[in-house]
Amino acid sequence: MTPRFVNERGAAMVLALGVLAVLAVLAMVVVAIVVSEKQTALSDYSADRSFYSADAATEAGVNWIRSQPIPPPIMDASSNVYLANGFTALSNDHNYKFDVQFVRKQLRPGWSVEYKDYVFDVAATGTSVQGSESKLDVNATRLYREGY
Repeated sequence: MTPRFVNERGAAMVLALGVLAVLAVLAMVVVAIVVSEKQTALSDYSADRSFYSADAATEAGVNWIRSQPIPPPIMDASSNVYLANGFTALSNDHNYKFDVQFVRKQLRPGWSVEYKDYVFDVAATGTSVQGSESKLDVNATRLYREGY
């Protein structure tokens, strides 16, 4: 009986190189997935920061309306009553701004005619360092007594 392969020298090295090549390809795939996941996580983090910054801006706008003892005067032809000069920094990586626009005034049912609901639109913008930007619009109503 004669062996099929008489000279098998180097077969283990070829097999080892094949296994190493497969492992190298798998390692490259794993690294590519990890890098992609990291970029996705950074993008999600940035989007969340800008959204919560815009949410903080809506709260600041509503608080501004609450703090007005009388109806605020209209500033321009677009019925704006408050325009932000720039962004307010919340921390070193995100900030916000808000504008308040007068929409209308209306009678409140069950109240005398001297009390009116003033309806405002708060336009809020939040940004983050990575370039994400979120915008929120909120309607707010405040009751004012006119003519006193």
